[in-house]
Amino acid sequence: MKKFYIFYSLFSLIFLSTIYFFTLVQSSQQRSLILFSELAEEAYEFKDMTPFIKYQSVAYNHLDSSILGDYQMESYQVIAYDNGLYKNQFVIYVLPINNVMYASEIDDENDQTGIILIDNDTREDILNTYTSEAYEDSALSYGINRFEFYYYVTFIEADTELDLSIYDYHGDLIFAKLIEFDYIDYSPDSGQMELGYTSDELEDLLDLNDFVRPTLIQNITIFLVIDIFLGGLIVFIVKKKKR
Repeated sequence: MKKFYIFYSLFSLIFLSTIYFFTLVQSSQQRSLILFSELAEEAYEFKDMTPFIKYQSVAYNHLDSSILGDYQMESYQVIAYDNGLYKNQFVIYVLPINNVMYASEIDDENDQTGIILIDNDTREDILNTYTSEAYEDSALSYGINRFEFYYYVTFIEADTELDLSIYDYHGDLIFAKLIEFDYIDYSPDSGQMELGYTSDELEDLLDLNDFVRPTLIQNITIFLVIDIFLGGLIVFIVKKKKR
């Protein structure tokens, strides 16, 4: 029986470690999604995208804020860390400020929402959702159904003047503007841009200890109860057979 106790203890310890790790990862991912939704909700409520974009970026600069008709537009220059490199992105948020038509399903074929972003010097498309295969099966205004707003993101690799045109659900032009984009060769210590949240700030926002602890205690307790019961049952059966 001594070998059984040792084997069973090792098995239980390994299984307990697996449960601990799995619960920690799953709960952390769940908390990240909840925080994302919370920040999106606050962004729309206060019509301020800064905390939302700060959560998702290495660094950022606010480029433009405009209200026209039923919409508010907020554009940012964002630094993303991609495959070991800092890259410049142009991000624009579209927030309805009145009741507007939008897609209630991601595959709404009637949705004509889109953006055409052109390099004003070369007149070449930087982003065109009407010709890009990546957007052909997506109703872009569906973001309003999920987050109360939607947004576009594209990489920019040089200084440029952006010729921006945005269209609504019916395909009507709702926003047109020229925006100067100054490419930044980003360095973390350069002070060129506003910084995203630090690791300590993210820890405070996520508050993982308080969020994960109840689930962790619950899963470990369930495992220990089952483990002790199963171990006792096996010992009982083995001893009974030896009699």
